[in-house]
Amino acid sequence: MKIWVYLNDIQQGPYTLEELSQLPVTASTPVWYEGLPQWLPAGEAPETAALFESAGSQADAASNDSAKPAETLHLQQTVSATDVPPCPPTFVGWSIFVLICCFPIGGVLGLIFSSLTGNAYDSGNYEKAVRMSEYAEWTIILSIVMGLVMAPLVPFLL
Repeated sequence: MKIWVYLNDIQQGPYTLEELSQLPVTASTPVWYEGLPQWLPAGEAPETAALFESAGSQADAASNDSAKPAETLHLQQTVSATDVPPCPPTFVGWSIFVLICCFPIGGVLGLIFSSLTGNAYDSGNYEKAVRMSEYAEWTIILSIVMGLVMAPLVPFLL
């Protein structure tokens, strides 16, 4: 599972649950992952709440009681502005470059994956958008390699 967090007023991630446990995340730190309708405090989100069930979190909550109203107000302002993770790169420009200069079949495939990245992101399927972005990236890399391998063979094929 990929989890995004707000630390120091900056959206960061994605992280795995193990990586998240190594970060300075408190029960009130906003988190989001696929399946959550909106950003939630880490102590209230079902997948991350287990990180804060120890006795240490009770002491942390007691020390934060005085700052809770201002922190809650700030949390509401930050969360409402960004309810979704950032769009992964689509690699459209690189796909067009590959289509024209290197390996046309790879360029077409790169454009297809680039388009699917944007479509998945726009429809709210963020994990699929990341996966399609990775496919586009690998298609471009392999196409450039194929173009470089085939370039010396072109004079013999003509």
